[in-house]
Amino acid sequence: MPVRHVLVVDDSKSARLMLRKMLQGFGLTVDTVDSAEEALVYLRTQRPDAIFMDHTMPGVDGLVAARQIKREPATALIPITMYTSKDEPAYQDEAREAGAVGVLVKPATPEALGSALEEMSALFDAAATQAISPPPAPVPTVASHAPSLEQMEKIAEKIALEKAEQVIYDAIESQVLPLVNDVIAKLRRDFESNQEEICSRIATGVCEASFAQREPPPPDSRDVRAALEAVTQSQWLPLLEERLEAFQHAERAENDKRVKEAALQVFQEQAAPLAGRVLEQSRAMLTEATQKADLAAREVALETSQQTVLQALAEVSSAGSGASDQRAAAEEAFRRLWGSAKHDIEKQIYRAASWAAAVGIGAALLAYLVR
Repeated sequence: MPVRHVLVVDDSKSARLMLRKMLQGFGLTVDTVDSAEEALVYLRTQRPDAIFMDHTMPGVDGLVAARQIKREPATALIPITMYTSKDEPAYQDEAREAGAVGVLVKPATPEALGSALEEMSALFDAAATQAISPPPAPVPTVASHAPSLEQMEKIAEKIALEKAEQVIYDAIESQVLPLVNDVIAKLRRDFESNQEEICSRIATGVCEASFAQREPPPPDSRDVRAALEAVTQSQWLPLLEERLEAFQHAERAENDKRVKEAALQVFQEQAAPLAGRVLEQSRAMLTEATQKADLAAREVALETSQQTVLQALAEVSSAGSGASDQRAAAEEAFRRLWGSAKHDIEKQIYRAASWAAAVGIGAALLAYLVR
């Protein structure tokens, strides 16, 4: 079972009260004495579950008292932890040789105190499983420090005084300390509020004084105007010109883009009807040119034939020979003239066909380009 009743041995009143308060926080019953001699007298009639022993005390020190307690069968099983500011490894080994469980270093923390209580509880449980100890016998004291009857009476008075002080401290903690804490908290709030206001006023005054010292004299209006004009001439005007030129360039590019898009849209909308009309006109022109070429070729052929016949007749008439010779001469002249006329007719037809073909190719190319 866990430790429930603890004895604190320390000559420092503040250390006793602090450790007592922490142990009570773990729900333990705590008794305190201020010397090793008083602890030995206490153990004659009381059996705590564990002991926290200081090392440096007037009279018998803590290690001597621990050895004495461990030599007596009635108290040998009580776990002892040295409560001191010594934390050297050599001292810890010496404390264990004297019978202590370990060392709790001052000032104690709740974590370290909890670990020490767990270790002492384990030893206390192990001791509880052993045989019941005989009735407590008087613990012989160290020969060189055997207390007399008068010393024992003083020790008893101290224990009674310690008990009375504990009762008073408990009353103070339960009744007076809450009121004191409330008053302290109120004073702290008032102090912090006043301090904040005072610091704010001081900081404001310091800043105003500093700004007043560093404030430059008011500038002359002419100097300001001249400075503004210089800045405008040197920086603003070039910047504005550059921005205006960039804007104009962007505006021109945007306008060109818009014109191209509009022209392309109009062209796409008008291209198909225009191409159809051009193609129809080209076909009509081609038909008309072909008809004209055919008619011209016929007229040329007829005129050439007529001229050939007339010329042949004239040549026959001019010849003074017989009928057979005239017929032969007429046929010869007709063949000669007809060959020449035929050659002219072919040239005229070739020219008309070439002109018609050129017109047709031009119309087809125009229709393709329009599409």
